[in-house]
Amino acid sequence: MTSYFFACSYPLAPGSVVEPGNWGRIVRMYNTRGFGNPWILFREEVLEQVRATHYPVKPSRLDGIFLCESEEQLRDFLSNSDRPLDLAYEVVLTDESAPLHRGCLAHLDFAHQENLSTFTSKAHEYWAGDNPQQVEILTTSSIRIVARI
Repeated sequence: MTSYFFACSYPLAPGSVVEPGNWGRIVRMYNTRGFGNPWILFREEVLEQVRATHYPVKPSRLDGIFLCESEEQLRDFLSNSDRPLDLAYEVVLTDESAPLHRGCLAHLDFAHQENLSTFTSKAHEYWAGDNPQQVEILTTSSIRIVARI
């Protein structure tokens, strides 16, 4: 089995199973009373629309789980995303036949003045998955904790 790397803010024991879809659960709870970043909500909606229309066999970000291919990539992600409280884990997929996508995290950044056109362009680049420089693994498989690292 291929190992991947995962981070979350709570301690998990080896053998624990983490279900996909937590990011989608969080995004769906965003509201106009101040919970959540509306630009993230907008970005995720554009990503989902582009996926459903042009890349329908790719897993939905709202129904998936996000992983890294190496411990180094996970450490870089945690450092760049200001998540100092997260714990790092080595994991395996519980369903290796589940859809898997290798996207590039750089296409998710708000590096420039963004609008519908730039979000749509970045969504196509993310889903095309060509030569990702900052790899993000997306799958709809659950994961099993192998070890805390």
